[in-house]
Amino acid sequence: MVGSHLFVVLAAVLLAAQCAAKTTSFWPHIQAIEARSVATTVPDLEARNPPLANGHSSVKCTHPMQRVSWYTLTDAERASWTSSFRQLSKPGKSIFIKGGSFMDDLTLVHIGLQEELHYNSCFLPCHSAFLRAFYSLMRVSGYQGREAYWDIEHDWTHGIQNAALWRSLGTDDGKGGPIPNGPFRGSHCGLLPNTKKPGYSVYKPHPVTRHFNGDWNAKPPARGDMYTAHFNQSIINTFLAAPDYATLRRSLEDNIHAWMHQAIGGEMWLFSATCEPAFWLLHMEIDRIWRSWQHLHGTYFQYAGHRRIRHKDGSTEIKVASLDDPIDFYGLFEKVTVRDVMHPRRGIMCFRYEHLYNNQLDTGR
Repeated sequence: MVGSHLFVVLAAVLLAAQCAAKTTSFWPHIQAIEARSVATTVPDLEARNPPLANGHSSVKCTHPMQRVSWYTLTDAERASWTSSFRQLSKPGKSIFIKGGSFMDDLTLVHIGLQEELHYNSCFLPCHSAFLRAFYSLMRVSGYQGREAYWDIEHDWTHGIQNAALWRSLGTDDGKGGPIPNGPFRGSHCGLLPNTKKPGYSVYKPHPVTRHFNGDWNAKPPARGDMYTAHFNQSIINTFLAAPDYATLRRSLEDNIHAWMHQAIGGEMWLFSATCEPAFWLLHMEIDRIWRSWQHLHGTYFQYAGHRRIRHKDGSTEIKVASLDDPIDFYGLFEKVTVRDVMHPRRGIMCFRYEHLYNNQLDTGR
């Protein structure tokens, strides 16, 4: 690469990668692992929601992948998860960037779709699809264990800053900077967001950083309780009592999502947060809360709000959100619709949580 800054323009990158994107698919890998079979129809679960479009094939979920707390994973699974995650950052496997890594691909997508993925109705289903892409790449990189979420419900009782999770992922050094210890010490991220041009990336390899905090009134920000004091059963009850999807989405995004990004700090303050391993555990926990709400209310296809679209000329268009809206990660995997990811065991999804919030069993079909 010539120069210290290489602007990764998405349109140009995608044109260059078109052939690779057409011939590269990760779905067969995960489908083989989960031993799925193809069905031609999906029964509609709610009369008020339209069925899948005629002819739209889906996957029959015969062997749901288990989603469990990080603490439920065996030592061997945690070691394999860590190893496979580090493999994602190895150069030479990128679909989009010559010499880049799978993690660069995920980061480029997260930066490129920052407005589509955040603060609009697709926040939950789009990140659910993003988790699907992540674990497809993890399995291509050798991971064969269960999928994991960050059990914040467990950790707030002990203080999030003291969570056993950090013994697995490493901590911070108290001042903020590269991860100083643990298996992710020395981790690097290939991309940064272009702060002058939203949706564009800068190719600039750099250490993955953290700055644990929770006291934003301190000057400079001081290490605090990582928002532990904000968590309790009452706020979980508030999430689960949300009267509709739009209310739940705003509440989750503005609270637990924002708090944990801010509390971990460093890379998590940026749209390159995908390089931080805690990002994926956090977003699966947010997904678990959403799925808990769906299960409690018996509504899997409720969806509403607005959709934000950024055009090539930099303008942004706002549209009414629909279950038929596309989720397109620039060819990283096949284009799907919001409808395809709304149910945990329909469409392209096939997983079951070991338990949901408020002692619910994930028994919905």
